[in-house]
Amino acid sequence: MVLLDSNIFIIDRFFPRDAVYSKNRAFVDQLASIDAAVSAFTLLEICGVAGFRLSVRELESWLFRFTNLYPVLVLDAFGLKGKDAEEWWSNFVIEVAETVSRKMTLGDAVLLRDAEHYGPEAIVTWNTKDFSSRTRLPVLNPTAFMRRH
Repeated sequence: MVLLDSNIFIIDRFFPRDAVYSKNRAFVDQLASIDAAVSAFTLLEICGVAGFRLSVRELESWLFRFTNLYPVLVLDAFGLKGKDAEEWWSNFVIEVAETVSRKMTLGDAVLLRDAEHYGPEAIVTWNTKDFSSRTRLPVLNPTAFMRRH
């Protein structure tokens, strides 16, 4: 499984003139053949950005039926199942704070926290510099990932 960053979907839907759009589109077109996932928090981040450009109806579709739009798995927040919400929240905040201390934005820190727990084959993002020196997990842009697979 590979864990995908929000920028892949944001570029695909909203930035057809972006310099990497065609490469991004080629990657998105291959998602059905890749064991790919997004974290629930990444989905919320995507919807937060999309909310500025989508109608309420489209936004609800993204939030509740994202897997109908893109062939990916939406991962539950790691460690939530079977835990008391207060205990989970306390652990989550501690782990995210530790990850933010690696000089990361909150969104990237939450993604990395889930990645380090789920142990994907790689994190796939256009912003490799945001992760590469902050984790032992492989961090690849979509083009590099497609070359390897």
